[in-house]
Amino acid sequence: MPLCVVNSVMKAIRFNVTIPRYIFGKGVEKIYPPLLWSGFSCLYTEDVQEPSLPGEDWVKVKTRYGGICGTDMSTVYLHTSPYYEPFSSSPFTMGHENVGYIAEVGANAGDWGVGQRVIVEITLWCAPRGIDEWCEYCARGEVNQCLNTTEGVLAPGLALGACRDTGGTWSQYFLAHKSQLYQVPENVSDENAMLVEPFACGLHAALMSFPNDGETVLILGAGTIGLMQLAALRVLGSKARILVSARYPFQAEAAKKLGASEVLMEGGLYTQVVEHTAARIYKPIIGKRVLVGGVDRTFECVGKYSTLEDSIRLTRPKGKVVIVGLPGTAKGVDLAPLFAKELQLVPSFIYNHAEQWQGQTRRTYDIALELMAEGKVDLGWMVSHRYRLEEYKRALKDIGDKKKHKIIKAVFDFEE
Repeated sequence: MPLCVVNSVMKAIRFNVTIPRYIFGKGVEKIYPPLLWSGFSCLYTEDVQEPSLPGEDWVKVKTRYGGICGTDMSTVYLHTSPYYEPFSSSPFTMGHENVGYIAEVGANAGDWGVGQRVIVEITLWCAPRGIDEWCEYCARGEVNQCLNTTEGVLAPGLALGACRDTGGTWSQYFLAHKSQLYQVPENVSDENAMLVEPFACGLHAALMSFPNDGETVLILGAGTIGLMQLAALRVLGSKARILVSARYPFQAEAAKKLGASEVLMEGGLYTQVVEHTAARIYKPIIGKRVLVGGVDRTFECVGKYSTLEDSIRLTRPKGKVVIVGLPGTAKGVDLAPLFAKELQLVPSFIYNHAEQWQGQTRRTYDIALELMAEGKVDLGWMVSHRYRLEEYKRALKDIGDKKKHKIIKAVFDFEE
């Protein structure tokens, strides 16, 4: 029998896309960004009812930490591509990075019990949606390519934090299907557990496109995703020479701690790549500089088209560019180097259940938790800033000035 819980009201940070809110937000984002979370744009707070289980194979999770992701900030700043709008259902509660405790259990949720410490894989694929005949991708374990993210018993939504029926981690409670649950080992800290989600993104990209030991690799960006990419490559055993581009000194220090061979600071990035690869650099009459030669493989971890263009310019002919950061929209991007160099473009979209690792097919989250439990990787120190939910305006403002506040990973802390 499910635990009988009386739902109460809780505070939640919500996102609602309407044409007036969107137009207002786009008009003020560069003039005064705090207006984006003032309640006049798409982001606001409100009191909502605790979410109710949509079925007996679901559980309710009480949030311990709810991470503030770069993708979340792109959503707040209205930089996310309109491509994803049909695969969400607003108004929704934001937040997907998570660790928490089960607070309520449905009758058919299996062996899960109240009080267990868990993380939730965010993807809302065929199983959470109650679809008995899984699509071809979910049947192969490629749940990140599910064809049914607008179908089934749930409102549209690719993931937790973009679906109005599941809630999100920027509130005290959210919902999870039993297929999404992972128990956190006792020796894995809350901070490490909360970072499994972004770490899994790095693992997926690394397993998709693992460099040879003799390669020179460039990771563009030393925010959370870039650092996770570096950590994933090193913990999986890469001995490649890995160059990491960083904007701020504190990011450079973090990259060195995680095993970067060299850190390249923004401002003179092209010249620094030339120095480390013996490439040649040319300056056309207009436009960005042109490299002949470059690195063997680039992981683009910023999620901007300007850095994607940098990636294809800084990678040698026949090299590989792995897109890890979620790109938005842009005009005027010059893709000529992609064509001229015959580069391989490898998009890496979150993670799945079909990773090939050590001769087995594994779920990315299982690999991440195993590496943490075995002490092979410790990422918890990257949680640098904690905020109460009611401090969300300060949190979002601080994240907008990472240089001043030296933020690697900020979280909402729900500890009572």
